[in-house]
Amino acid sequence: MVSAKTNTNFLDSFAHSTVVSKDGTTIGYQSIGKGPSLILIHGALSTSNDFTKFARELSDSFRVHVMDRRGRGGSGPQGIDYSIKKECEDVRSLQEATGATYVFGHSYGGLVTLEAARTSTFKKMAVYEPGVSMKSIPTDWDWLPEYENDMNKKDFRGAFASFVRGSGHTPLKRLPKWYAKFILRLVIRGNHWNQIENLLPENLIEHREVKRLESTFPNYQMIDANVLLIAGGKSPDSVHQMIRVLDETISRTQTLIIPNLDHLAPDNKYAPVEVAQHVKRYFLS
Repeated sequence: MVSAKTNTNFLDSFAHSTVVSKDGTTIGYQSIGKGPSLILIHGALSTSNDFTKFARELSDSFRVHVMDRRGRGGSGPQGIDYSIKKECEDVRSLQEATGATYVFGHSYGGLVTLEAARTSTFKKMAVYEPGVSMKSIPTDWDWLPEYENDMNKKDFRGAFASFVRGSGHTPLKRLPKWYAKFILRLVIRGNHWNQIENLLPENLIEHREVKRLESTFPNYQMIDANVLLIAGGKSPDSVHQMIRVLDETISRTQTLIIPNLDHLAPDNKYAPVEVAQHVKRYFLS
């Protein structure tokens, strides 16, 4: 079932809307621009508000719809039976409401994008360092129960340090946890930390899905759309290897490594305009 409700705030240039997903969960999104419809799907510790600069850069050529994935922002909760299948249903509901033929996903949102593309029809897709786990040894996921244990003890700073060190996107992985925790406390404060702290439960559940889907990437052979696979030049070799494997797996792809950028580049606080310019050129080509 799909329904849509729109509330335009004339104090800014984004229209705030909702759709109802298959299981009855409300999915919020904000829209800007004119042209063919394009959906933006953010990552695990983000909301639609973190991608407004990215959306604005695309808005001269597209009607951009930045969704709040379930569990944050204007959307309903993840639900007790959460799985990435629910995320795909959310994307499908938004696609039906907006007529979107283009989609971009970052990190966990990139994983959602690839999973959704198995059953949805998009003309073109772009993903920036999607959260695809190729293969691992058992100890690679030791941080997940550590994260959960920290959450149970309400040590939210510890849980975040466990995640950052375990996810492998930072040199902090090589530091003792107590030191990484100290550095992260100094660097991430105020409203930025408040948002992260509020999303730590959802982040844990979503990364259980990343682990569950590990090594299922051959399923992406069935993706029909043209796909741009993007990574930052400063990201780890494991990320670049993942991009190469996806390039070999998906039938119609292009790859792009953007120098001097890292995993968080599409976010408002980093380099959203630069990433969006590459995405725009690809979608318009």
